[in-house]
Amino acid sequence: MRAGADPGELRFRLLGPLEVLRGGAPVPLGGFHQRAVLAYLLLRPNRVTATSELIAALWRGPAPASARKMVQNAVWRLRGRLLDTDPAGAPQTSDAADAREPAAPVALWSRPPGYQLNVPPHALDLHRFHTLAAEGRDRMREGAVATASLRWREALALWRGPMLSDLVETGVRWPDLEAAQTARLDVLEKYFDAELALGRHDSVLPELRAITRAEPRAEPFTGQLMLALHRGGRRSEALDVYAAIRAELAEELGLEPGRRLHELHRAILVGDPALDLDPARPPGAAHTALAPAPTPVRGGPEPAAPAADAAERAGVPPAPVRECREVTAALINISFPAGDDDGDLERVDAESAALEAVIGEEADRFGGTVTSRIGSSWLVVLGAARARGDEPLRAVQLALAIRQRLRRGRHPERRPRIRAAIDTGEAVVQHRPHDALPPAVTSAVFDRAHALLPLVPLDEVWVGETTREQTRPALDCRPARLSSAAWTVRGVRGSDLDTGEKAPLLERTESLRTLAALLDGVPGADGPHAALVVAGAGLGKTALLTACERLATERDMPRRPRPLLAHLTPRTVDDSPLFTVATELCAACGIEIEDPPGTARHKLWTVIERVAADADEATRLFALLLIVIGHVPDHERTAPADEVMTAWHTLLERLATERRVIVLIDDLHSADDAVLRLVDRAVDPAGHPGRRLTVIAAARPELFRRRPAWAPAAAGTATAPRLVPLALAPLSDPAVAELVHALLATSTFPDGPAEPEAAGPARELAAAVTALACGNPLIAAEFVRMALRRPGAPALSRDPRTTLIPGRVRRMLGAELDELPAGLAQVVRDAAVIGDGVRADTLAALRRHPTEETAEALGELAARGILAPRAPAADGTARFGFRRPLLREVAYARLPRGVRAARHAALAAHTGQAGPPAALELLRLHSVMERWRR
Repeated sequence: MRAGADPGELRFRLLGPLEVLRGGAPVPLGGFHQRAVLAYLLLRPNRVTATSELIAALWRGPAPASARKMVQNAVWRLRGRLLDTDPAGAPQTSDAADAREPAAPVALWSRPPGYQLNVPPHALDLHRFHTLAAEGRDRMREGAVATASLRWREALALWRGPMLSDLVETGVRWPDLEAAQTARLDVLEKYFDAELALGRHDSVLPELRAITRAEPRAEPFTGQLMLALHRGGRRSEALDVYAAIRAELAEELGLEPGRRLHELHRAILVGDPALDLDPARPPGAAHTALAPAPTPVRGGPEPAAPAADAAERAGVPPAPVRECREVTAALINISFPAGDDDGDLERVDAESAALEAVIGEEADRFGGTVTSRIGSSWLVVLGAARARGDEPLRAVQLALAIRQRLRRGRHPERRPRIRAAIDTGEAVVQHRPHDALPPAVTSAVFDRAHALLPLVPLDEVWVGETTREQTRPALDCRPARLSSAAWTVRGVRGSDLDTGEKAPLLERTESLRTLAALLDGVPGADGPHAALVVAGAGLGKTALLTACERLATERDMPRRPRPLLAHLTPRTVDDSPLFTVATELCAACGIEIEDPPGTARHKLWTVIERVAADADEATRLFALLLIVIGHVPDHERTAPADEVMTAWHTLLERLATERRVIVLIDDLHSADDAVLRLVDRAVDPAGHPGRRLTVIAAARPELFRRRPAWAPAAAGTATAPRLVPLALAPLSDPAVAELVHALLATSTFPDGPAEPEAAGPARELAAAVTALACGNPLIAAEFVRMALRRPGAPALSRDPRTTLIPGRVRRMLGAELDELPAGLAQVVRDAAVIGDGVRADTLAALRRHPTEETAEALGELAARGILAPRAPAADGTARFGFRRPLLREVAYARLPRGVRAARHAALAAHTGQAGPPAALELLRLHSVMERWRR
């Protein structure tokens, strides 16, 4: 049927209520059936639509018997309203009526098995929308952001409301409507990205607020609204937007926001400069490129990770990892001053947003993850995705640091107050490697912390029994008043290196001689000013520093004044380090305990005035260091502990211009930046030529990620010319055996008997421990500590994997596993099922990965010292075994029981063997310790 001769062109509008315009004037369309048939045909222009399809679209349930006739009548009436009709007025449904070719742009034809509506593309607003959207994408690819934004704005202006809203009101639910709405939202997202890239964040705020109200779970729009608010200087509002969508998703769906939105939230918390407007940045990149880049390993690029990491490099997200791990939970509650809840809710809301930032920053600082917030309580989990071996201590330091920050510059009656409950225990953790989302953690530690929290008084931090045991002796604790299962943290102990365990220092003579030479060197000369003892966990760094301290204090130095010895705590989280500083400051200034306050102040000022760089510095140091000697009441104090510690660092450097100053720092790899800057100045070749400051520090190799210039450039040398590197190697087996016998003989541990009952069991125990320690003195000492339990100690478990390995050893080895790339760590866990004699083809079958990738992973693990080559198989295939049996046991224990069973079943199907039991060395130790305890 041809278009009629009426003047004006027909236009069809679907993006809103259905409308047909002729020459700009609306054309009446009649009832529901005519409108629905026309709309459905317009969604499929210029192609045949079957009558049965039209019937199914008009009647969602069973269609009436007259449905086909009703569709024919609707088509006939549409022809009468839009097009020419037959002069007789009868419906034109015969093929004879359709024999003529259309001469006009719009025609409605009967075409078996249904109808075809021919419409020129420009007459349909839906086609115009898609054309403008495509033009915008083309302009964006060319870099014409402003033009692209204009095209998308024109496309969005075609929408007059929800598509076919008049039909939707009658119950129409066609899939085409949802697809068109999705396309609109996609264009809207691109338009907002372009406007934000052009710096028009203020102009799009009303639209972003409207769309987030209409689509409250649409995370892309939420992220754009947060970014627009952040760039407009409304940071707290941006954080409120995130809190709202997080609550919505948790309440309605039980989900957390996605990775991109989580990264954007974290970036706003820390004030990431990547969020600032950058014309060179492509639209949308402001909140998608925030993941930190991996830190390269000193001495060469990070090796390519095989297997699972290869898929990640190809753009395939890694599969979730499910592990058994030890986690520490810190449940932190903030209470506001009385009356705030009822008086000024807006101020409390602003305070809450600021607290969110403080807790997020401190969680990042101490390696924790804020997993949830309910009201004014936050849950921070440490050790869920990556362990460092000291999560319980870090959790306590995190809580103390938050308490310290809440006290800064606030009157005691007007500041928020903290209470925290911390507990440690086993958990099942599911996470996706490198995902910014918090891991899913199932553990009883949350319930225990939640039960403790209501009992905790304001401004106190409580820890459970397990956390207390694992942080001994680093924390100063006393039993909690209201719970026998908790301890109140009084503070972090000072940095005294002497732990009281008089174990011999074995095979460290050469290192100690090097340190002695540094101490005997000419102060202020051009030679080395610092020594850095570098080794992995448990290899005796602290013991060597303790020996060096004794050397500095006990050796006779004729014709030289005794040096000032200062211990620096790597991290300052509260006032605890000030007690150590007070002792050393009084020694430096000659302040006696019986001196009256006026005399003490005079002695302090005399020393500071003499060595300070100028009068302003002298005044500042004096005001801060008065806090150390207790001459500033707490209610008058405004300076936080970290500022006081920085003043102490400055005074030490000034004192080094007139006397020898020796600074000892343990765990430098975890130090605050202020401590690292002090060492920077000590090793700087351009530093003060007459300064007599000597720094002796111990650290793990991860320090070189923060200070690559300190890493050894070649054997026995360091990039920094004033720095002497000392690398500690594992002890030999005879030295470990000697250490075990010495510990047994001296019985330095509180649970140990006075002396071994017989030499025979002692030799057996020493042999078993030596086989497991692999040269690590800490591992040997922990096993001896376990063997020297009181006779009434709990019986050993029948599963040596979980209870015979000391917790400190498990945490240390677990942290080593977490240093591996995600793909390699998974290979280690799967190889632990096989045990010794790991072949690439067997492990590949177990993991369902290509053999070539698995062989590459095994070679990489051997290069990293995790695996060691074993004798080849009979067919010449390379085989590997774990270099350290305990590492295999720790990796195996991380597999949940269901995963273990599946791996053993796969191994049995491939080899006919289900895998070996626990390591023979561990079983042997288990037997020896059982006999020892009997």
